[in-house]
Amino acid sequence: MVSSNPRYPSRPPGAPGTGWVFALAFVVILVPGIAVDALLAWVGVPIGPAALLGLLAVLVGLGFFPTVLRRLGWVPARKRRS
Repeated sequence: MVSSNPRYPSRPPGAPGTGWVFALAFVVILVPGIAVDALLAWVGVPIGPAALLGLLAVLVGLGFFPTVLRRLGWVPARKRRS
């Protein structure tokens, strides 16, 4: 349902909802960390260093996530200071 209240921005019909943002967060943040950890453990790296490198991948994904949201148009771009 599209709201006619001008105070709240309305999203167009068929636009992705909040569930898609959480799914994207899962893919961008958690999946690479688990993949790095599993790949390094499979190669034979001890669990401690593999887990730390997986955590590093999660932190990099966490920093990259706002950029992904902006590029997809789900979050408006920041206004530049002049």
